[in-house]
Amino acid sequence: MIQEEGARGQGVSDTRTARDRRALILIFVSAFLAVQWHWAFGALGLWVLILSQLERRGVLDKWDATRVLGGLLMLRSNRGQGTIEKVAKPRKFWRIYGEVSMWTCFFVMIFIVLFLLLSFASALIYGVPKSDAPASQLIVLPGINPIIPFWWPAIAFVGALVIHEFAHALQARAHGMRVRSVGLLMLGPFPAGAFVEPEFEELTKAPRRERARLFAAAPATNMYAGLFSWLLICLLASQLSVINPGVHASGIIEDSAAAESGLQPWEIITHVDDIPVPTASEMTTQLDAFSAGETVNLTVLSHLNDDDLRTERIISVTLTSKWDYLKTQNMTDAQIESLGVDKDDAFLGVSGMSSGSSGIDRLVGPLAWENNQPLYVDALGVAVQPIVLIGIPINFEGQIMGSQELEFIEADGWLGNLLGTTVLISIITLLFWFIWWNVGLGLANLIPIIPFDGGHLMKDFLGVVVGGIHRFSRNPHSLKTEMTVSKISSFSSLFLFMGLLLIIIAQQL
Repeated sequence: MIQEEGARGQGVSDTRTARDRRALILIFVSAFLAVQWHWAFGALGLWVLILSQLERRGVLDKWDATRVLGGLLMLRSNRGQGTIEKVAKPRKFWRIYGEVSMWTCFFVMIFIVLFLLLSFASALIYGVPKSDAPASQLIVLPGINPIIPFWWPAIAFVGALVIHEFAHALQARAHGMRVRSVGLLMLGPFPAGAFVEPEFEELTKAPRRERARLFAAAPATNMYAGLFSWLLICLLASQLSVINPGVHASGIIEDSAAAESGLQPWEIITHVDDIPVPTASEMTTQLDAFSAGETVNLTVLSHLNDDDLRTERIISVTLTSKWDYLKTQNMTDAQIESLGVDKDDAFLGVSGMSSGSSGIDRLVGPLAWENNQPLYVDALGVAVQPIVLIGIPINFEGQIMGSQELEFIEADGWLGNLLGTTVLISIITLLFWFIWWNVGLGLANLIPIIPFDGGHLMKDFLGVVVGGIHRFSRNPHSLKTEMTVSKISSFSSLFLFMGLLLIIIAQQL
């Protein structure tokens, strides 16, 4: 986040009045949300009230701190200036990096804007489906949000903030803009963001392209860091192997052949009639050779006992008809035939059939695909996989994989044997949350809302478009262009913010 210098004189009074107005709104909203949803919103209201009093008494001025956006405390520091200066010396390299970042953000923002507009249109036409997620999931803070544990996400969050603001600072110096200070944005005791404070006049007078590079570098760096960290996870995943090759089912369908045979969820099936089945596709191939009514013998390993051992047993399963099962799901004959199902097709009665490496395969994504895909599909999968990872903690209660899936794997290879399973999984977990925060920060900062980086990028883009239109007017003037751009960007930011807020609230009603 780029912190711009405030106005002086009468503008200071106006700015403080605006802050007080925002603070009052935040206090009322926080009190309402605390009563309706979660106590943490009440803590937010108390924090805003404390900040307001500290500002009025001049305490924040003594700390060289500022209250921004009603409820954030901006703590300034001059530390790290020497490091920034040294790293920014290859100016040409960082300018090229800024140019690549700008185009990366441009294409990502197109998809973000399209996604937001389609979401708004869908909400207006079809309504907003009610979410069963607890209100605490709206608070994206480690330890409070139920899908975000504390230690690993907290460490990864700080790292993502540091590289975000470091990228801003490097671009500022690469383009000759001085950095007055850097610091943290605090929301109570928690870091809610970070900022770089360049010289305001130098920033506003800089050419639009250079300013766009500065704004784009940080979210692009977050996304690059997420992709790089995912590649590291893929390398570390090669140091893990399956302890007992086989397949497992996450669910057993009631009154099915599997249920009647005594098969349990997460038990490992290693053989079908003495034929090894190390993957789900091989399990499917073996079952396809049978017809409904035939009996098959499955070699099964039980859950771990108190001694961390599994016991082997053989169960006989009389397969039922898949056609009959689909009929019980209220499907018509035509619908079943469209699926290519015949009346003699065998049905075991399990769901979520996966191999023992399913937890790791989910993290590495396209690199674990069993079937050869076209090159463009693989490339798209690699680009999207870091974004796909964001949803994993939602499905696994804040963990990177299920506890049962962790039991299926162990460290292998020279690095795995050196580190051990526990350390290797810990490193992968830290890298996962580093990806999670970097991708989240990168995408969130590209939402075209002021004061996000995407809002500033959109404002400069509008400046080019509106300026080009004004050249054909009778009295073109730069001030006229700036006023028009400010009005458009303010309205669009308000529209997008209110749209997002209304969708979030509608999901909870």
